[in-house]
Amino acid sequence: MKKISLRLRFTLTASVFLFVSCTVLAFLSNFSANKMVEAIELQPSVAVQEGDVLFFPLEEIQPAIATEAQKSYHVFRTESIVATICIVTVGSLATYFASGYVLKPIRTLSQEVEKRNATNLEKQIPIPQSADEIQQLTVSFNHMLKQLQHAFELQKQFSADAAHELRTPLAVMQAKLDVFSMSEQRLEDVDSLVASMNQQLDRLNALIEELLWFSRDLPLEECRDVPLDLLISDVAEELSCVAEEKQITLTLDGENCVVQGQDNLLERVFYNLIENAIKYSAPSSHVSIRTKHQENHILVDVIDEGEGIPQEYRELVFEPFFRIDKSRSRLVGGSGLGLAVCKKILERHGASICVLEHQGGGSIFRVIFPS
Repeated sequence: MKKISLRLRFTLTASVFLFVSCTVLAFLSNFSANKMVEAIELQPSVAVQEGDVLFFPLEEIQPAIATEAQKSYHVFRTESIVATICIVTVGSLATYFASGYVLKPIRTLSQEVEKRNATNLEKQIPIPQSADEIQQLTVSFNHMLKQLQHAFELQKQFSADAAHELRTPLAVMQAKLDVFSMSEQRLEDVDSLVASMNQQLDRLNALIEELLWFSRDLPLEECRDVPLDLLISDVAEELSCVAEEKQITLTLDGENCVVQGQDNLLERVFYNLIENAIKYSAPSSHVSIRTKHQENHILVDVIDEGEGIPQEYRELVFEPFFRIDKSRSRLVGGSGLGLAVCKKILERHGASICVLEHQGGGSIFRVIFPS
C-alpha cells in the first residue's frame, strides 16, 4: 500500500465500502424476497362466496402462483447482483475522478516542492485561494523555506568571510617567509623550519581556496559544449609531475564525449578527482580515467589502486570536512572540501557523482552526465 498513490488508496477504500454495503443490502433484500416466496407457497387454499359470485378454489391456481413467484425471485436476485456490480463500478469511477479533483491542490503543492532546491529557496510557493488545510500547509512550507534560505545565506557568508579574513595574515606570513628565505644570514636547521612553515601555509591557502569555491553559488551563466576527452587530457598533463613523484602511471581511455557546461568548473572537478586518486594511491601503482556513453548518460570513471572506501562511508565522503582516516589525511594533505566542491559543481550541471568498489583494489569515482 505504501507504493500506491493517495488517490488510488482513497478510491480502493471507497470501492470496498461500496461493495460491502451493496452486498449486505442485496443479501437482505434477497432474504426478504425469499421469505415472501415461501409464504406464498404455504398459503392455504380457501373458497370464498360473495353473493352470487363463487371464487374458484386456490388449489387449482396455487402452483402457477408459486412458479411465477419463483421466477420473479430469480429475476430479482439477478437484477440485484447486476445492480451491485454497476453501483460499485460507477461509484469507484466517480470516487476516482472526484478524489483527483479534491487532491489536485496537494498534487500541485508536491510539484512546486520538487522544484525547490538550494539555488531557489527564495522563490515562494503560490498560496491557493481556498481557505483550507492546503492553504495553511503552503503558508507553513513558505515559512520553512524562508528560514532555510536564511540559514544557507549565513553559512555561505560565514565561509566567504572566514576565507577572506584568513587570506590577509597568510599573505603577510608568506611574504615574510619569502624574504627570510632570500636572506644570507640564517642559522643552522632553519631551512627545514622554513620548508615546514611553507608547507603548512600552502595547506592553509588550499583550504581557503576550497572554502571560497564551496561558498560560491557557481551559476552556469554561459553553458557550451565541453569535450571531456580534451579537458581530462589537459588536467592529467598538469598533474603528471605529481604522479611522477610517486611513480604512478596515468592512463586515459574512452570515447569522445561532449557535455554542456562551463569548462573551468568541470576542470576543477576532474582536477580534484585525479589529484585525490594520485594522493591516495600506493607508489608505483596505476590511475586510469575512462569516459564512455551508456544509454542516455555519459560516464567518467576515475579509478585508483588505493585502500578503497568502505561501503558505509561512500556517501559521507562528499560531505564538507569529512575524513575516513584523519591521521592519514593529514599526511597526504588536502582541505576536506575537495569532494564537496566536486559534488556541488556537478549538481549545477545536472550531473551526479558516486563511489564504487574497484575489483582490483581501490575505488572508482564515477561521474554521470546526462547526454
